[in-house]
Amino acid sequence: MSSVNHAQLKKHILELKARGVKNGKKIGFLIGNTAKENERQAYFCTPIREFSQIIIAGVIVYSEPEAREISCIVDGIVDYVFVDSEKKIPKQPLAEVDSVANIERAVREGITRSSFFTYKGNDLTVDSIDLLLSYLFKEKTRGLGGVKVSIVGSGNLGSKLALKMVERGANVSITRRDKSKLKFIAKALNVIKPHDTKEEVKCIYSNKEVAIGAEVLIGTTNGQPSITIEMAKLVADHAIILDAGKGTIEESALKYFNDQGMSVYRVDVTASLAGMVESQVFLDNAFQSKFGRRKYHGINIVSGGIIGKSGECVVDDISNPSVIYGVAQGDGLFKEELSSQDQKTFKRLQEYILKNDKKKISS
Repeated sequence: MSSVNHAQLKKHILELKARGVKNGKKIGFLIGNTAKENERQAYFCTPIREFSQIIIAGVIVYSEPEAREISCIVDGIVDYVFVDSEKKIPKQPLAEVDSVANIERAVREGITRSSFFTYKGNDLTVDSIDLLLSYLFKEKTRGLGGVKVSIVGSGNLGSKLALKMVERGANVSITRRDKSKLKFIAKALNVIKPHDTKEEVKCIYSNKEVAIGAEVLIGTTNGQPSITIEMAKLVADHAIILDAGKGTIEESALKYFNDQGMSVYRVDVTASLAGMVESQVFLDNAFQSKFGRRKYHGINIVSGGIIGKSGECVVDDISNPSVIYGVAQGDGLFKEELSSQDQKTFKRLQEYILKNDKKKISS
């Protein structure tokens, strides 16, 4: 056990639980990790956020032991625990040189009562940036098409973001310190992108050069100030600046952007976080009650993405069907032409659903 005082964390969790009870919602807790080093604290708490189905809070940890200890504190108090499965912490204290911290495993070992889910932190950041930029350019005829997007830092986060941007037709340039890896990443992204996407990801070997004329400049380095005042003076007028790596913009550059009236954003993951959390909760509820196959008044029905056997009726909910999507062909597709038997089965199922609906209305 660590010597860290968890009083503030426990107070945070009690506040989370109180809000859940007050608003009649489930509560969740996220445990994320970061590659950044911090000798002053073992973790930091993230704010309480309320969504339509659930209220969540969380922590970002700097070590595997801390993740394990926190998981034991929250287990059974919250309904859901979400853990970042990306391995960002370089190595564990007192462990082999080449080992990495695995907080997913550590949290799995500590959770026995709450429901357990995983997510990927970098993917949340990428999706949030994609949502933000698509919104900011929504009034443009081509959206992000042809927009010069420059990404400083092409690790996991920057590379995923570059692929998203080029898929939208942006003119994407990337840079990083390791030039051989940079060239390889750009080549790989251009192989992966959709075949008919004309734009390509370009590798630029100078941070200053990548900033020239950039309409969107994104810093994805891990909290290292990589966007300088010299770069700031090279971007396009009214460029959009994004600090995705948190702390990637030098103070003088930030002042310049603000003085020039440019929009500078620090990534807010709330929108993509809402989607991730609520989809996980929905899937959990659906798998327990709606997905699978069974006989309904003697009719074989299936739902939830399971490939139906030939002749099975595919519905929205096996426990209480209200929509019939079609009759399964047996290969993941629906039958385009129904046999006389299929038509009789389909009609019978429609009648049972209609009767059930009328019972609901009358009751």
